[in-house]
Amino acid sequence: MIARLVWASFLQRPGRSLLLLAGYALGVGVTIVLLSVGGALVEQARDKELVGGGDLIVLPTGIDLETLKTGGVGSMFFSIEQASLLYRQVLAGGRFEDRVAAAAPWIDDELLYLEADSGLVPISAGATIPGLAESLDVAPTLVAGTWQDLEADRRWRDPTDAELYRSLDALHMPAGSAARDSTWAEWHYFNVLLPDSGWLYLTYMIAGQVPDGRWGGRMLATRVRPGSVDRVYDGRVPAEGVTFVEGLPDLVIGGSSVTIEDDGSYTLFARIPSETGGAPLTVDLTVAAHSRRYLPPVEIGGEGIVSGYAVPLLDARASGRVCEGSRCRRIEAAQSYHDHNWGTWGGVTWDWGQAQAGGYSVLYGGVSDGERERGATGPRILYLADADGFAGIFSIRRLTTWRADGSGRTAPDSISILATSGVDSVALSIDVSHTRATPVPVWVDSPAALFFQMRGSASLSGRLRGTAIHGEGDGFFETWTRPFR
Repeated sequence: MIARLVWASFLQRPGRSLLLLAGYALGVGVTIVLLSVGGALVEQARDKELVGGGDLIVLPTGIDLETLKTGGVGSMFFSIEQASLLYRQVLAGGRFEDRVAAAAPWIDDELLYLEADSGLVPISAGATIPGLAESLDVAPTLVAGTWQDLEADRRWRDPTDAELYRSLDALHMPAGSAARDSTWAEWHYFNVLLPDSGWLYLTYMIAGQVPDGRWGGRMLATRVRPGSVDRVYDGRVPAEGVTFVEGLPDLVIGGSSVTIEDDGSYTLFARIPSETGGAPLTVDLTVAAHSRRYLPPVEIGGEGIVSGYAVPLLDARASGRVCEGSRCRRIEAAQSYHDHNWGTWGGVTWDWGQAQAGGYSVLYGGVSDGERERGATGPRILYLADADGFAGIFSIRRLTTWRADGSGRTAPDSISILATSGVDSVALSIDVSHTRATPVPVWVDSPAALFFQMRGSASLSGRLRGTAIHGEGDGFFETWTRPFR
């Protein structure tokens, strides 16, 4: 009966029937092709030689996987930022050692050009670190020569303390328009808790049109003792008294210096005159990492602004002497912190803070190119580290600075931060206990600017990788405001 109905329908409208039959056949054919392609992709995903020998591939956010698999232009020229941090402190660190047996960086099918007598020859190149490839059991068959780790491979994979901190803390030479910008400045900054419940801010700075214009060095220190008047020390040194090499961290400013020793510790020496003409400050300290918690160098840029930042020592200890005139204090294993800034600083504001909250080191900050009140803000992040190193990075969604009278001219009473990353979020609450206000840093010609340096208690709470976290502690915080004219 069904066959007779189909035949009758075909005889009545043969053209329409043929069109429907062709469409059905085309649909079935496309489905078969898609299933075949999908099966091939599944087989490729299971082929360890195609994915570098591992069970998991880490790619940058936003990469089109289908384009990547087919070798399209969208798969070219991508890279993973801070790959060494990801390898050392996440994939090969202690946090996931029960799940990650081995990891290796991998570059595959990269388009390069070989310059030959006949002209440029396009070639396909790949790279990995030999020892790490062997740990994944995908080392290539060696036809001739040797294939083993170079010294540069070892430094990338497992640097000594000295190699790590020298790479994190390298000094810069301004390039392009920044070399002609008088607001260029770069500095090593340290703070150290002292045994009498006070603390020391210490800065080694070079600023100006480095190296061919008007520039020089400056030593800044503030000795804070709650309940007493802050003691400020300030010394300027002309360019001929400053010694540094681009790409290395060591810096000499007059008779003061920062040096990274072969064991990875920092030797600090400074002799800085008093701002008020009193006895000078002499610092002779060794600062060393208490744990390998650090933020690698990051740089943001845009029209009219260059801003770079690194934190080699999020969790450090200092030992040695701090002398105010003839009055010296011996320091043993005092809590300390060190960061490094560089860039152009005209017309910017910033927020920054670092705290030890329970088992976590917390760092937050961001630079704004313009007036924050007008909404021209740059990216702001909150960074977490713990005993295993890098723990998480969050985008700050809200940063609120509370002031008793609501004025940007008064010191903050508290700071509240909410930051998120996917389904995780953290909140940081800060109660300010001490504030130092400094008008107009040297590289900004604006008497309206105020720079607040604060210390206070910090409370951290939220969820990290789906687990509740909490910590209490204290830290140091800064905000630089430029009120409306």
